[in-house]
Amino acid sequence: MDNKLLKDPLETFGQYIKRIRELRGYSQRKLSTITSLSNTTISRIEKGGENGIENPDIFTVIKLAEGLKINKEQMLIASGYLDKKEPENSQNIKEIITAGLLKLGWANSYEDINEQTLTFIEFTLKNYGIKDKKII
Repeated sequence: MDNKLLKDPLETFGQYIKRIRELRGYSQRKLSTITSLSNTTISRIEKGGENGIENPDIFTVIKLAEGLKINKEQMLIASGYLDKKEPENSQNIKEIITAGLLKLGWANSYEDINEQTLTFIEFTLKNYGIKDKKII
């Protein structure tokens, strides 16, 4: 299962913004209103390349993240301001489960995984014979 809110490696940043905007059902004008960015700026970001804005500044990226309801860290990764956060080879079961949920597309970021989710997974693990492991 692919997470549709993550940027595809083959997409430009502008293509990613356009796809997420359309997934949200927003016109460029509506996104402009939500983010306080001009309609022209949004259009130029989506266009990218020579006549557009290929690499918007960090403040614009954060406004887009807020307006499109995308985790800011995820948007900064998509725009190239941050490197993708990959968990190291860890024996911490919480990190392993979190990484699995992200890869399955069941969470957008580490912040999406709350205590109820971890408690449920811990309960499930205990029912399948892992009785002495604690996630938290």
